[in-house]
Amino acid sequence: MSDMNGGIKGNKIKKVLRKTLIVFFASLLSFLLLDLLFPVHTNVPYATLVVAADGTPLHAWLARDEQWRIKAGLEEISPELRRAIIYKEDKHFYHHFGVDPIAVGRALINNIFRQKRTSGASTITMQVARMLEYRPRTYLNKFVEMFRALQLELHYSKDEILQLYLNIVPYGSNIQGVKAAALLYFNKMPNHLSLAEITALSIIPNRPNSLVMGRDNALIIQQRNKWLLRFQNEKVFPRSVIADALQEPLTAYRHGAPCDVPQFAWRMKRAHPGMMNIHSTIKLSIQRKAEQLVTNYVNELKLHNINNAAVLVVNNTSHEVVAYIGSSEFKDRFNFGQVDGVRALRSPGSTLKPLLYGLCFDNGLITPKTMIADIPLNIQGYMPENYDQTFRGNVTVDYALSHSLNIPAVRLLEKLGIGSFLGKLSTTGFESVWRTRKNMGLSIILGGCGLRLEELTALYSSFASDGRYYPLQYISDSTQGKNHSTAPKKGIQVISPSSCYMLTRVLSDLRRPDLPNGYDQARSLPRIAWKTGTSYGRKDAWSIGYNKRYTIGIWIGNFSGAGVPDLSGATTATPLLFQLFNSIDYDAGNEWLDVPKELAFRLVCSETGKVPNEFCHNQVMDYYIPGVSSNEQCDHLKEMWLSADEQFSYCTSCLPPSGYKTKLLPNISSDLAAYYDASRIPYIKLPKHNPACTRTFHDQPPVITSLTNGKTYIVMEKEQQKLQLACTAANDVHKVYWYVNDHFYSASDANQKLFFSPASLGATAPILKISCTDDKGRNSNIEIKVRFI
Repeated sequence: MSDMNGGIKGNKIKKVLRKTLIVFFASLLSFLLLDLLFPVHTNVPYATLVVAADGTPLHAWLARDEQWRIKAGLEEISPELRRAIIYKEDKHFYHHFGVDPIAVGRALINNIFRQKRTSGASTITMQVARMLEYRPRTYLNKFVEMFRALQLELHYSKDEILQLYLNIVPYGSNIQGVKAAALLYFNKMPNHLSLAEITALSIIPNRPNSLVMGRDNALIIQQRNKWLLRFQNEKVFPRSVIADALQEPLTAYRHGAPCDVPQFAWRMKRAHPGMMNIHSTIKLSIQRKAEQLVTNYVNELKLHNINNAAVLVVNNTSHEVVAYIGSSEFKDRFNFGQVDGVRALRSPGSTLKPLLYGLCFDNGLITPKTMIADIPLNIQGYMPENYDQTFRGNVTVDYALSHSLNIPAVRLLEKLGIGSFLGKLSTTGFESVWRTRKNMGLSIILGGCGLRLEELTALYSSFASDGRYYPLQYISDSTQGKNHSTAPKKGIQVISPSSCYMLTRVLSDLRRPDLPNGYDQARSLPRIAWKTGTSYGRKDAWSIGYNKRYTIGIWIGNFSGAGVPDLSGATTATPLLFQLFNSIDYDAGNEWLDVPKELAFRLVCSETGKVPNEFCHNQVMDYYIPGVSSNEQCDHLKEMWLSADEQFSYCTSCLPPSGYKTKLLPNISSDLAAYYDASRIPYIKLPKHNPACTRTFHDQPPVITSLTNGKTYIVMEKEQQKLQLACTAANDVHKVYWYVNDHFYSASDANQKLFFSPASLGATAPILKISCTDDKGRNSNIEIKVRFI
């Protein structure tokens, strides 16, 4: 009988267990199905926050739903904040599955027997569910809230749920989340809050409308201290810490949102849409110093009608932008202060010349002591002029660069090739130049293009990095991901380290015309290499400098495009450059670039900068790159056979057997001789060639300079308007002969200018052939078009 009873009981237990399991699995499957059909959404819109390299907030924007809701990462939630919130809101947070059955039962009994709500049953997870989907407080909605809490526990970890709670909990008005509250009430980040501040914030979500920071601080202190004493009784925090918190005053009020570095912040927001916390590379101490100096400096310049400035500071080691000033006064609407001068396209003046010289060093075209002609130049009708509209004759390359001479730079660019130069610019981030490359000509080296301050600053930073170009970094790797860095690890080799060193020596030399006047600058000159630039019409003043640590780029002018007579890179921008270096890198010491192993020294002739010949008695020391730099021997003198009275010169065809003498005479180019003649500079002219000689020469024909081959010339009055005939000829040429359409027109001295009227010669054809023959039979021809109107 007992066995039968035991069997019946066993069957009943099995049935109960079976039903229990069926109910459990049915409930589980139902929950999973409902979870699949009605997923929980946690995609809360957050505000965008840009912070400095040390985490200090720089600029913040409202979330798209007009709430100040700033996402806090798990690392920003301090242990004290975590402990205080969990103790106050949900002691068993880490031990339940989203719903606390004990708290629910207690609340249900109290509500039934006392007919009112005396204690809450909502866990932190349930509060998150309610804040994500707000519903009126009913029993049905409470069950929905529980279901959502279970869903959250299924899909997220406890720390993620706590993080979500702290990011959306209300703190009054349109402030949500502990990070926004800490920032707007205490001007701090949440991980820097004290225990008193944490506790004060923790009580506001329960009464966000009756406890308002700045208005109800006395009442908030009472509630805060009440909870601090509870923490003490429960030993949540050390007694000494709580004692200090009880004595801490509460002076919090609602601050304005941070709005520093506006152009930079807006740029980062647009460049990284959807990124909530943007960790920039801005060093706040350097940024503040630069802003103060620029503001004060521009305030003085406004007396001269110069209203705007932009500055970029780059760390040459990390290639990070550590200071960014888009304009000196963002709120100055009258002077277009909202324009970002770092990104604005402006004429660069002479600031591209160092790159050109560096490329020419690497192509073996020049060395620092190479002589180059600074004389009038005509390249297919393009006739550049120097800044001071004067010419200096032959000058060394280092002199031409340090004095920013225009004509030598144009000569070098023509020699290097505009295509090669533009190609190098494209590899170093000059996007606008590459897009408009088809319209670029030789004038690009004098500012005939549009560039950005950030592009030039990155280029000059490469000069401080052994010629390697790295894209500028604006945000830290922690923001964009370590595998998302845009800077190549090895960089792009723009010019060689040897060229960099030669450039730096020239650009750091203080014997130069763009050194600012004034005792203050001369007394505390930073050890830097720098280059200035002034655009045509004096609309843009540039000064870009670098040392081992930093590169600083400065643009000064008017965003309106108005030119100012007093504006120049040397006198306007460079003093600010010196002030910035002295402020942010005052302890730079004597740290400087090292001499590359590939660079060597040699003696060269001071007349040409070439390897000395046996007749070169004046020699100077020069840098050169072995295997790259030219080894051409000096030819500033040439041996000639002269008659006894030195009135005639001979060639091998007419050299007599005796009665002549040999003499070294200056070997001056035809264009330099023409410049000497035009400027009335005395020089030794070569004697005329033997008139009895019948040999025809073919080298160094005269070059027609007054007219350009292939060009069209408009003649408005057929009988009166005339065209000029002029040429440059070799030093030993005395007479030239002019022909129009193969008909002789006139003979003249080599440096004489003639004029002719196309109509008077009967030249009515649209194309004219102009020929010039010197007294040695050498000939050159061009064709021009003439249009009569």
